[in-house]
Amino acid sequence: MRHPPFSCKPWEGFQTFPRRGAAQGAAEGRGERAGWRVSQVPALRHGEAGRLRTRLCGLALGGLLLATALCGCSSSSPARGTGGNSASGGGSGTGGAAQTGGATGNGGSSSSGGASGSGGAIASGGTSSSGGTKASGGVTSTAGGAPSGGVTSVGGASATGGTVATGGSAPSGGTTSSGGNSSSGGATATGGSAKTGGATGTGGSTATGGSVQTGGSSGTGGATATGGASATGGTGGPIATGGATSTGGSTQPPVTCTPAYTGTDTRPQLTDAAAACYTIKNYLAQAGTIGSLVRDDWDPSPAPLTLPASPTYTVAADGSGTHTTVQAAITAALASGSTSRVTILVKPGTYRELVCVKPASGVTAIPVTLYGADDDASKVTIVYNNGSGVTVTTENTNPCSVPSGTTHGTSDSSTFMVSTRAFQAMNLTLANDFAEPSGQSAVQAPALTAQADQLVFQNVRFLGNQDTLQYKTGNVTTVARSYFKSCYIEGDVDFIFGRGTMVFDGCTIKYITARKSGGTIFAPSTESSHSFGMLVINSQIGSASGTNSTYLGRAWDDSSGTSPNGQIVIRESTLDASIQSAAPWTTSTQGRAFSASGNRMYEYKNTGAGAAP
Repeated sequence: MRHPPFSCKPWEGFQTFPRRGAAQGAAEGRGERAGWRVSQVPALRHGEAGRLRTRLCGLALGGLLLATALCGCSSSSPARGTGGNSASGGGSGTGGAAQTGGATGNGGSSSSGGASGSGGAIASGGTSSSGGTKASGGVTSTAGGAPSGGVTSVGGASATGGTVATGGSAPSGGTTSSGGNSSSGGATATGGSAKTGGATGTGGSTATGGSVQTGGSSGTGGATATGGASATGGTGGPIATGGATSTGGSTQPPVTCTPAYTGTDTRPQLTDAAAACYTIKNYLAQAGTIGSLVRDDWDPSPAPLTLPASPTYTVAADGSGTHTTVQAAITAALASGSTSRVTILVKPGTYRELVCVKPASGVTAIPVTLYGADDDASKVTIVYNNGSGVTVTTENTNPCSVPSGTTHGTSDSSTFMVSTRAFQAMNLTLANDFAEPSGQSAVQAPALTAQADQLVFQNVRFLGNQDTLQYKTGNVTTVARSYFKSCYIEGDVDFIFGRGTMVFDGCTIKYITARKSGGTIFAPSTESSHSFGMLVINSQIGSASGTNSTYLGRAWDDSSGTSPNGQIVIRESTLDASIQSAAPWTTSTQGRAFSASGNRMYEYKNTGAGAAP
């Protein structure tokens, strides 16, 4: 941009100096501050006046030369000497606090046209009308360019939308301070990067739109905070969202145990080190498919079931509840569409019926709790009298297991069947009172058959003879878990059996001899590649009568599984005198002889007359 030539003629109007000096002194007080008044100057003789004029003219010319040097009037770039960076709003002057339009810089101090030299006083437009403090003086709002020197007639480069005010680069509008990189929309202020605009001070990369805070990796969408692996599960993080405990699984390795034992080959006893692995926690830690088990560390043992504040449904045979049969209430619960657990209170009484806890096809399973209100579990009894070999009728068919033939099999004859995950039962009795022929071992009549994961039975009585309690899985590679707390279980042949993982904690397990003696209690068919079948801990095991006659158990060689199979640990429990002392484990259902190395049936620190010596 070109500027008009600057004219310095100090002799023009010099004859009026005394009057102008007085006027300016009155207006600005400079004469008073200097300690003299123009009117007080004595009259001069002609010669003295000439000499004085000569000296004053010399001073004026010297001042003019100094002002010209400082102004750099012919330059179109903001040189330092002529209104450049410091003098007229260039670089630091344009918006800068002290130098350009700030408190002192714009017509104030000597650096910006303050004094006589550069536009401060008379010579260069020191008044307000010609580059003084307000009119053009290159205050911050005008940020005038260097060539104009803040003269009113030009209006300053910035006053007319000069380079800097409009985002000009450093060469035309000053240095960085005058709207260059940082001031005029630097990187971060407009979302740009540090390279485009500016430095950190005005909104550099970090402050507003820099890599870290706004869109940076960590701050908003960064790996950790919002979508990070651990916090929210953003990438499928192992623990919080898809983690082991929260939603069903983690990447933790499956739990396995390697048995080590002492004792005899017919009565092996786990070592202390091996027993440390066979715990409630480890038995219930994982489920799913063998080979890719999902570990969720499910363990209901620390928090026993408690009575709900109020039931969702109530079963009462006398019609005082919402339903008169247990099955009607179960059906209503499974069809309710509830998103939380449904509770069903069964009032005292005997309910002779078949019960199936299984959602209809295509219906999402709903967790159900079935309970009696009294600690005396005998006050609520659900019972039926089916048995294997019984002719199938409409009335004696459990909806959970429709027979394919004309007679019932083992599972078909169950009184109570569960195929719903997370089912709970408390304070009641499940029984099968089918009259099994005396002395026979081929007539099954289960009180319960269950096939689902995370089942809890607390203070429940299971009554029957052969196969009283069956816990199965869908196939040999599936692992499902159940927890029995403070339960009572009785029978006379393999009356606790199946492929599922079962934990009996503080239970009473009783062999009854009214129909048959010398039978077996446990018959696990655990798949050989899975470490956990049955765990009996802190329990009472015995018989109503007899001494040294009852077997603890045998392996059930399920034909669909891999032989040898079956796994059980009985630990820290009391065994009465009815238990076989020399060889409590007997041959398998397929005639395999028991051996410590060929089977996985162990004891640990049991007590009582039937315990190992």
